[in-house]
Amino acid sequence: MKIGIIGAGISGLTAGRILARAGHEVVVFEKSRGSGGRMSTRRMGEKAQHRMDHGASYLTGSSDAFQAFIKELEEKKVIRKWTDSFSGYSNGTFLPQVPGRDPQTCYFAPEGMSSICKYMGRWLDFRFNEKVGGVTHIGGSRIKKSPWMINSTTINVFEADAVIIATPAIQAYGLISTAQDEFELRRMITVLDEIPYTSTVSFMAGYGERKQPDWQAVSCDHPVVSWISNESSKRDSKGKTNIVAHTTDAFAEKTLEEADSGEVNDNVMQALAEIIGSWAGRPLWYESHLWRYHMPRKHLDVPFLESEDENAPIAVIGDYFQGRSMEAAYLSGLRLGKHWVDKYS
Repeated sequence: MKIGIIGAGISGLTAGRILARAGHEVVVFEKSRGSGGRMSTRRMGEKAQHRMDHGASYLTGSSDAFQAFIKELEEKKVIRKWTDSFSGYSNGTFLPQVPGRDPQTCYFAPEGMSSICKYMGRWLDFRFNEKVGGVTHIGGSRIKKSPWMINSTTINVFEADAVIIATPAIQAYGLISTAQDEFELRRMITVLDEIPYTSTVSFMAGYGERKQPDWQAVSCDHPVVSWISNESSKRDSKGKTNIVAHTTDAFAEKTLEEADSGEVNDNVMQALAEIIGSWAGRPLWYESHLWRYHMPRKHLDVPFLESEDENAPIAVIGDYFQGRSMEAAYLSGLRLGKHWVDKYS
């Protein structure tokens, strides 16, 4: 079967590699220039020598299936253990550990979190910088004629026997809305419309050579900043201090209405100075990125959505199925991949 996957995040890549290993032809469409989604890594600094995980900072999980995936990545030296506890900030006080949080091993990728997705994508064919504008049900059956047309926002089109949409729910909603108006697709649209998202601004900053922080990450109770990751604790930074901070949803929502990114950055730097010290308000370089669809606010109690038309299969997967995390995204892709391998062998 020729399968088109829209979105190169962990859920799409998980389903894709299972189906490709089973002998299906899999093509992944990604609007960005690389895979990863929220597991993205940027090269920053004057010579772009510092890797900064400006989306997800780490991996952790408890299910047997995700633990097996983590073990695979660890054995292949894609990830390493980072920490099992975080520092905290609340009511103006810096805390060595977050009160009440049970220890849980967190893993980081020395080459950046995006290297996890590069490892997963070795079995797949990619179309990067290819934004999909819609999908069209063109009839026929997957045995005699490909029933789906994937339409990019350029002139490119791609025929497929099956389609998997692995994007945030609001984007999946938009893509399915372009397909033929059938009952099954309308049902999927209705469900997807109920998944709202939080937003965050990711602030990446470098401070040059200075004493390294003695913490790996800080979970913050603050009106501006919710999370700070010490990127220098993940990999050799040549004695230089680099951090990534994520803002609160409330602050990010406010920035969506503001055109002045300079004011946004100034507010984040002021907050960092309050939380971890005055030095954090004076970076040598910095850059920010808005994650409009950062985390789903709620999740669905099923592992994926799919149409019941076996002649024109289409499914939706992501981190909003049975959870709201990287682990949930992985498990959603895993379960659909295995399901389709059995169903369309």
